[in-house]
Amino acid sequence: MKNLFSFRSTPTDATTEIRQAPRAHAFGKSVNHVGPFLGAALQNFSLIAPLLFVAAIVLCVMAANQSAIFITALTRDIKSAEASKIRPLLDKKPLTAADYRSAAGIMAKNNPAVVIALNTNNNALLVSIKDPQRLPEFMYALATLQSFRQGVAWDGSDICLAKCAGGMAATAEITGYTQGISFDGLAG
Repeated sequence: MKNLFSFRSTPTDATTEIRQAPRAHAFGKSVNHVGPFLGAALQNFSLIAPLLFVAAIVLCVMAANQSAIFITALTRDIKSAEASKIRPLLDKKPLTAADYRSAAGIMAKNNPAVVIALNTNNNALLVSIKDPQRLPEFMYALATLQSFRQGVAWDGSDICLAKCAGGMAATAEITGYTQGISFDGLAG
């Protein structure tokens, strides 16, 4: 090991002078320790590292995308569940026999070319024509049925427009109902 300090005495001066030797780096020159490291790193460098880095980035993007899809689906399900709790219920009530008799009387008075009757259970109107030439009046009777009374809707359950039962040219069995909105059935 080198002596870092040197002692020298001069004959003319009686004092001892201490001089410090220049400092040396622990690995020699300060740049000498980086060279072998860089050389070894460049010798071991291959294309696998950048490919793995690109693959990691792609997989991170895909994971973020799937997470966003999951969060969107979960949010949609939660909103749907909440919306079904506050959805009002439609209450559909059939017309009474008295309502059908009243509708049959009004329809027969306003459409004399069309035969208007009640079915055997008094729960539907039977609209019919014998002469095929009266088809426009038949269609007009069905169209004006909607204006019988506000709040009443009509369904045609059995409609025939050619060679119908009983020798008729056209028949229709029409049922009516009222519809209301109920908030009683809300889920809590």
